[in-house]
Amino acid sequence: MLGRLSLSIKYSLIFIITGVLIAAAMLVSLYYFKSEVLRNEAQAVAAQVVSFRSWVAKSGMVWVDNLSTDFHDFLSKREDAAGNFYFGKNPALATRELSEIANKSAIRATFRVTSDEYRQPLNAPDDFESRAITAFKNDDGQRYYEDYETDTYRYAQPVYVKQSCLKCHGDPEDAPKEVIEKYGADKAFGYKVGDVRGIISVKLPDLKLMDLIHNLANPITIGLILAAFLINLAYTQWGLIRRLRNLTNGAEAMSQGNLDADLPFNDPQKSRDEVDHLGGAISLLRNSLKVAMRHMNK
Repeated sequence: MLGRLSLSIKYSLIFIITGVLIAAAMLVSLYYFKSEVLRNEAQAVAAQVVSFRSWVAKSGMVWVDNLSTDFHDFLSKREDAAGNFYFGKNPALATRELSEIANKSAIRATFRVTSDEYRQPLNAPDDFESRAITAFKNDDGQRYYEDYETDTYRYAQPVYVKQSCLKCHGDPEDAPKEVIEKYGADKAFGYKVGDVRGIISVKLPDLKLMDLIHNLANPITIGLILAAFLINLAYTQWGLIRRLRNLTNGAEAMSQGNLDADLPFNDPQKSRDEVDHLGGAISLLRNSLKVAMRHMNK
């Protein structure tokens, strides 16, 4: 059926199909690009959390001389010679309070640290976080876990146990008395270096594909696409189809006896254009017909 259509229609169909395939490829690329952008943003947030948690862990504990009404929890309490009290916050507690402060003022990203072996009820993992923890424990090589919920991108990366963590998460007999008094001897102990202690969980608002397309649909991009379309159309209609029609008209005139009909083409010896070679072949055929006609007239 397609074989009976004109070259112009065939080309138009192919052009439309090609345009649809390019649009589909662009949508797929935008989806992967969107995921990469969100993942990079989440990883940047997680890296800051890791740095803060590492700093607190290396210090052992952060001590403050005043407890705010919003953050009155502490692990240990000490008194100096002058009778001043200082309150100690361990890495998990300090990170949790940091997340609460950051999340209240966050424009986009929110985060928290959670574990399947949590000591605080507020740190209990949700469904996504539970799946992420299971995935990391089942696959040592998995470095991140991600998913999409309603208008939200979820990201998680594992928190591994380091040597400094064993003081509070190794053998309960070696743990500080403040830890045992506050959390007991049954929760979050028995870890070894390299174990998955928990995860850093990050939430970001999803990037809509239509928003990305809207940003790409600027005057410059649209102008370039329109220019490419017009150049393609102009070359096909005037640079190819029109030349073929002229050669067809010349060949039809020859078939009607006009062996001197105009055959517009460039010298095939100086051109690699297939249309010029076709015109040269028709010209050779015309010359052969002229020779044959002369012999017949004799």
